[in-house]
Amino acid sequence: MKTTLICKYTFVGIALSLLTACSDFFEPENKTALKGDDYMGESGEMYSGFAGIVTRMQTLADHNIYVFDSRAETFIPTDRDTEMLNLSNYEDNVKDNAYADPAKYYDVIISCNDYLAKIRAYKNEHPSSVDMTHYEGLVGGALRIKAWTYLNLAKAYGKVVWFDDPMTSMKDYSQYPRLDLDQTVKACVELLEKGFDGVNANHTFDWSEWLAGSENQNEGNWGVWNMMTPPYFALAAELALWQEDYQRVADILLPAMNNAFETSPSYYVYMCSENYSANNYSRIFSATTPLGHVAAGAITYNSKKAQTNTLSKNYYSAPILLASEAAMKRYTDTDFNPLKANAKDIRESQNYASQSDTEWKLRRYRSSESAIYLYRGVEFYLMLIEAFNHLDRGIEMETLMNSGCDKYFTDVCKGDLEVFFERFKGFSKYWVKYEVSVKKAGDKGVRGCLGLVARDMKTDLTEENIRHNDMEILKEYVLEFPGEGKTLPTMIRMARRYDNEVMADLVCGKYENVVGFEAVSEKVRGKLEAGNYFIPWNIDGTSLH
Repeated sequence: MKTTLICKYTFVGIALSLLTACSDFFEPENKTALKGDDYMGESGEMYSGFAGIVTRMQTLADHNIYVFDSRAETFIPTDRDTEMLNLSNYEDNVKDNAYADPAKYYDVIISCNDYLAKIRAYKNEHPSSVDMTHYEGLVGGALRIKAWTYLNLAKAYGKVVWFDDPMTSMKDYSQYPRLDLDQTVKACVELLEKGFDGVNANHTFDWSEWLAGSENQNEGNWGVWNMMTPPYFALAAELALWQEDYQRVADILLPAMNNAFETSPSYYVYMCSENYSANNYSRIFSATTPLGHVAAGAITYNSKKAQTNTLSKNYYSAPILLASEAAMKRYTDTDFNPLKANAKDIRESQNYASQSDTEWKLRRYRSSESAIYLYRGVEFYLMLIEAFNHLDRGIEMETLMNSGCDKYFTDVCKGDLEVFFERFKGFSKYWVKYEVSVKKAGDKGVRGCLGLVARDMKTDLTEENIRHNDMEILKEYVLEFPGEGKTLPTMIRMARRYDNEVMADLVCGKYENVVGFEAVSEKVRGKLEAGNYFIPWNIDGTSLH
């Protein structure tokens, strides 16, 4: 017990301060996770060992945003960083480009594999020392991190080297399978379901129970640890969306959101309600602590423990990526973003600050301790909207995008819950203000909660209208998620579903009237129209380069 207590008090200060990055896939400097024979020698190290995975996630989280947003539809590179310039401009030769290098992704995967092997070995050798509920939660967390990492790796590179073996030294990776994006998604689904050592990924661990518990630590110090892994339902729903298993998306998300709404004390977690209104939107990124009713997984930092991300420098203080004039005009273009006369979209001023007359810098990450969201509640709405669009559920799709369930409940259902349930199957009463004295929030929709007018969502779901609606969904991603690494994968999903011009038109639009980028725009368009979405990293040779 004494040893365990010491571990509890010290592992955050020691293990999490070791933020050395992996410079090469085959020679990981993963010292917090790969300690050799003395690693996982005591029960407390089940917990402290997990910190090794989290440190890798901290180094990956900002890198992951660069990988996607540099090549997406909003940001153009400055001349401050040649490597970012090359990545952003879809150059073919990225062999020695630090931003293009997938090592940080594989470093997380190596950490997960090693941790899982070590924690199982310790459990088998010391069964009486292991709290099995905690064991299952820690294993589940490692599995979700591994699946999230592989999914993002595949979305960025189009192919991965998949391995489950722990790697503590250089190995010939030619023995492991290469998976494309679709194969990786399938493998991630299997990983979540089959799990490891008889434990699937739908097990969670409450860090406050161990860290706060008997030592009466302030839970507020440790609450963020419960956000450091992506939730099972969020990751599983995204994977189902990539598989175009739209019914599964709904089957996963609706119960999860129903439960979140029901168990929230005074406002609804994940809900697009008045708590996610224009008045409160600025709070999402203005603080270093993730906003509780918005966040569904977030990577946090603490500069006192040498934990920082680089986004504040590279997006704000000395930007290597800036938003283009054309990208910014999308907020006021009523074809792209429907607005009332003289109305404004609060997201424009909250997300960006003017750099010049034609360039804007991202305001979201103004601190080196700014949290990076893995998932936010509004993303679940957009996932559901996309799924409903392909499930012939046009009324639910349009309602969630625009004015919300509460208005539909009042205006159309006339306050009758039975009528609401008949039309909105799978939804609970907690989506509406069914009883004001008990619940004070109701769903206002993605746009309604921000006071924006409705998008033109077609409820008659013909093939033509389904495509139209998907394009409207994509537009909302563009406006809602700058600097979060969300829009490029969504564009890839839409381009694969329809045609590559969907992506080419949107990405190349940012180069309009930008001096010196005419040739770049033409080159990028040619690549995207040919389906070359992914970073051209060679994994078929004797090394990852």
